[in-house]
Amino acid sequence: MPSIISTVAARVITSFCVLHASANSLAMGLMVEQAKEYCGIPSTLLVTPPAQASKKLPDSQVVRGDKDIAWAWLGTPTMRYPHKALGATTHAGSLHVLQNVAAGKFQEITHELPFNRVFEDRLPRLIDLDGDGHDEIILIESDALRGSATVVYGLQSVRTAKGDNKKISLVELARSEQTGSTFRWLNPVGAADFDGDGKLDVASVITPHIGGLLTLYRYVPPKLVSFAQAMDTSNHRMGDLEQQVAVIVEQKGVRPTIIVPDMQLKALHALRWDAPGQWKELTDVKSLPAQIKRITPLPNGGCVLLADATWWRVWLTN
Repeated sequence: MPSIISTVAARVITSFCVLHASANSLAMGLMVEQAKEYCGIPSTLLVTPPAQASKKLPDSQVVRGDKDIAWAWLGTPTMRYPHKALGATTHAGSLHVLQNVAAGKFQEITHELPFNRVFEDRLPRLIDLDGDGHDEIILIESDALRGSATVVYGLQSVRTAKGDNKKISLVELARSEQTGSTFRWLNPVGAADFDGDGKLDVASVITPHIGGLLTLYRYVPPKLVSFAQAMDTSNHRMGDLEQQVAVIVEQKGVRPTIIVPDMQLKALHALRWDAPGQWKELTDVKSLPAQIKRITPLPNGGCVLLADATWWRVWLTN
């Protein structure tokens, strides 16, 4: 990953280092305790996906929205990019949404990728990044030669080929830099206002299997602009379908904290991008007895499922 290694080396020397401090010297820390199954995760009602999503990518999720996008899913299964980060060489060649047109009325809109790219993902992430009342979609897009990027899509009115009419289309709004080479993957964490400027940013872990870099991006269309990176992080086990292996904790009066495993997936970091522009580790890294398989968000923390089938609750303390 030539372009990342050189930039990370410079950032580690300057403002992109992680400041380690013990829990005793900080006002906030990370608590970990073994818990009952599911750690009190509330049950949710099963919602039947629309019929249009019946041909979705196998093992992928159909996501429901409550703004202009009613549903989103990945389709057109293809084996043209044979990488097994998610356990199979089949990935998606298209993105599909049902647009809310009127009460109870929907319109399906599709975006097809060129032959050299796939969505190496199983989960469209709906979030209103710019606060305009319309959802954007965060996805992993992989290129046959340049590797993966975090990409943002959304619905926009665009002119037709003849130029005399407009139609609503799914368009690319912003993308991060590619990871640099074939089969170099990344996995998004989510979105929050990490730098305190009142605008949502995007977090992803670049190459979570081989030297994971927790990376924060500002949403500045047509780009996602990297402004912070932290080393020794991972939010995915190679070959696993589970992609939710980190959580963002938002608390009043402080910037968001990312709870994310270390590279071995055996311990947890609690990281915050704090003023005047540096990482703060809120506590000593918390070790766990087995590899972390999933972290589900809970108020002030998360519910952790380990590979040994035990459940643990983690939370931030004031």
